[in-house]
Amino acid sequence: MMAEPISLTIGGRSHWGVAIFDNEAAPNDDDARISNDALLTFSGSTVLDSGVEVAVRIEIEGEKNADQGDAKFAEISGSFGAIRVGNDDPAGKKMATVAPYATYFYGINDNYWANSGTSVGSSPWMTTYADAGAGASAGVTYFSPVINGFQFGLSYAPEAGKEAESATAPTAEGGEVMSLGVRYDGAFGDTGVTVAGGYSSKDVAAVDAVIGAYVQGDGTIGTGKTDDAVRKAVTAAPGRTVTEWGGGVVVSMAGVSIGGSMSVQDNDNASDDLTQFDLGIMYGEGPWAVSANYGNQDQGDALDNDYMRLLANYNVGPGVNIAGAVGLDSNEVSGMDTTFAGIALGISF
Repeated sequence: MMAEPISLTIGGRSHWGVAIFDNEAAPNDDDARISNDALLTFSGSTVLDSGVEVAVRIEIEGEKNADQGDAKFAEISGSFGAIRVGNDDPAGKKMATVAPYATYFYGINDNYWANSGTSVGSSPWMTTYADAGAGASAGVTYFSPVINGFQFGLSYAPEAGKEAESATAPTAEGGEVMSLGVRYDGAFGDTGVTVAGGYSSKDVAAVDAVIGAYVQGDGTIGTGKTDDAVRKAVTAAPGRTVTEWGGGVVVSMAGVSIGGSMSVQDNDNASDDLTQFDLGIMYGEGPWAVSANYGNQDQGDALDNDYMRLLANYNVGPGVNIAGAVGLDSNEVSGMDTTFAGIALGISF
């Protein structure tokens, strides 16, 4: 009762970029492009007389989206760790680390900016986070206390990508997401080290064909209508479980950071495993940061993409940054390349 009431703090970002690109696969698409990333956050916390902290966070996307809500959750924390309930990414992603980037806006891993839209030869989304493609889902996450730099997290969500809702049961079958993340942040003399790893699994429900083919009363497959009591849908695609492992290492010393990350996703079907990795070296001195990055996506004969970036970022003032990028993306399957150059203004508050 002695605790102060929660007061919300408003924060967020508004980042805008302009880029010119050259797409060999679709020359008519060559053009200048304007992109933005806007996010509004409401957050607050209070410490109870018992020493337990209670916090809340709500994120709202600033650009047009079918689902304007992003992460939103309530959390209690203390000497026991932290328990989070709400919509958030799996623990395998929350605790991950990737290669160092001077700016995320034109980066490779979990990239915001897609350089050439949906044209042939364009760059699909790349991410080494071990989330099995689940995205933010309504669930429960536990983060352990940090002990000598080590921490782990566990999360469970009944339905992948689902929002929390008032219905007492989910409307779809399957979709469960389970995830584990581990992380170490420490230093050896003047050298900082971050090591992280994660695992996630996502159930995908069976798909039923309800038109054209039925199991008849005698157990045979037929196309004619039968009595509803004996008619059953034929399973067109069996249920499966998507699993993904990931890990990363970053070492920093005297303003230089070197590292990378990798993930392997098994879709539990006839397709090859999706393997992705990124590497990077970044140097930051005062307001400046520059990085060179390379990434690769490979899925057998279906996918083989290379990504290269030279990135720079300058901190103009508190919460104001100017970023620049030059990039080359190569689609080895089509043999087509996409090159681009861009500049972005980032405002955080």
